[in-house]
Amino acid sequence: MLEKIETIDGALVYHGNMHNRIYFSEANKVDLGMLLPKMKDLAKENKYEKILSKAPEGSMGVLKSNGFMVEAKIPGLYNGTIDGYFLADYINKERHTNDEKSLKTIATVKTIALAANKPSTDSHFELPVNLSIEKLSERDFEQLEDLHKKAYKYHPNQIKDKAHFSMLKELNHEFYGLFENGELLVSAILAMHEDESNMEIVDFVTHPDYRGQNLSYFLVQDIKEQMKTSGCKTVYAMVRATSYGLNITYSKHGFILAGTLTNNCVVRDTMESMNIWYFKGNDQV
Repeated sequence: MLEKIETIDGALVYHGNMHNRIYFSEANKVDLGMLLPKMKDLAKENKYEKILSKAPEGSMGVLKSNGFMVEAKIPGLYNGTIDGYFLADYINKERHTNDEKSLKTIATVKTIALAANKPSTDSHFELPVNLSIEKLSERDFEQLEDLHKKAYKYHPNQIKDKAHFSMLKELNHEFYGLFENGELLVSAILAMHEDESNMEIVDFVTHPDYRGQNLSYFLVQDIKEQMKTSGCKTVYAMVRATSYGLNITYSKHGFILAGTLTNNCVVRDTMESMNIWYFKGNDQV
């Protein structure tokens, strides 16, 4: 049920029935004139409702002329100099609509999160002595899989396993965990885009017994610290637009709201819109 990940004409393409969507990146490295018809055909063949692309400013014209619309913008996403955009083509136009209740919730979450925004110079909170943050290796993948099983107990189709983590590692992903007495409480997966000088926080999972304690705050803090030595100029993340907790956490850390991807993916059993938040290193505007 998890998304299939493959390379098509140089683009990294995620697609599958779980989200009923295609997401492709590396648009700055491909011939969009050749790629986009294949994406449209793939969507038609599998009855996908949405195609999402991450692309630099120079690709905007081709994408817009092929029916894509801008949903989010991150200034200087590419190497700190070229703006990056998330653009969507809604094959099924109904996918681009939300009911009034969802729209009100999304608007309220944004308002509260933005009110919590702190500058990037906000004070550093010391990690409690009973907790530790560690970079995970393949030997930790069994424990990481166990955390996913606990977090998605009632949604087994969304459990990532050791084989999936190994595949992500080959795709230049890194794994971090917050531990208490050797038990993994929170995990984060980072997609490292070294040639773009950015990284994406692609996955946060918290042990169900520790939800609501804002432990992810310390992992985000640690990730920001890594930017100083990694050469990364921008870190960004997609967050459920109806989730107060993580939206507020990113805002408190000085992240900036880039936009909202409408009905972008299924989380547990619900189709969710996703807010994109980004943070620039201290040497970036």
